[in-house]
Amino acid sequence: MPAILSLRHIFIDHSNVWGGARLATKLRDPAIPDIRTRVSIRHLDSIMGGRRKGVTEKVVCGGIPPGMEGVWAEYQKHGYDTQRLFRDNNWKERGVDHTIIGHMWRVLAQHRDHKTTLVLASGDGRRNEFGTSFIEVLQEVLERGRYPEWTVELYSFDWPMPNAQNVNSPTKQRMKALVEKSDQAVFHNLMDDYDKVVYHNPR
Repeated sequence: MPAILSLRHIFIDHSNVWGGARLATKLRDPAIPDIRTRVSIRHLDSIMGGRRKGVTEKVVCGGIPPGMEGVWAEYQKHGYDTQRLFRDNNWKERGVDHTIIGHMWRVLAQHRDHKTTLVLASGDGRRNEFGTSFIEVLQEVLERGRYPEWTVELYSFDWPMPNAQNVNSPTKQRMKALVEKSDQAVFHNLMDDYDKVVYHNPR
């Protein structure tokens, strides 16, 4: 009897990934203005296993700054459901992680008894303005004992402090520690793939 294929659900908080890439530029390429930093969607998708068998869902969410329409077209080209949220008058976005968290809880409810890999690209472990957080979802999967067939992959840029530029990592260490202490989870530091994932707009 053939082995049951593991489902793979991929969720990307583009605002957090792009923000992490910009901070990483301050460390790796400090002479380049970080506003020129871009994320290679093709390489990010490949690193996160977006082309593997069993991928059943790929969702990306983020704000819509002007001139970034090509980013969302690139995500769509690679099979992502792009959920874009507008920014307010103070240039702050609302609901990006909350939207992804809602999708994640749906997957937990629908596939509790099925072998599943939950893939998240975000280092944001804070509680958001709606009172939800990525940590709550990961705790449910990794600490409650209700999802023994599940695995979690967490992707984020991370580096130690202090450093020469005094730049804080965008990865909340509590969330990273939660993943690293679990036998069901693995943390992937995108700094290890900086030269593939990050590039810079020449203008």
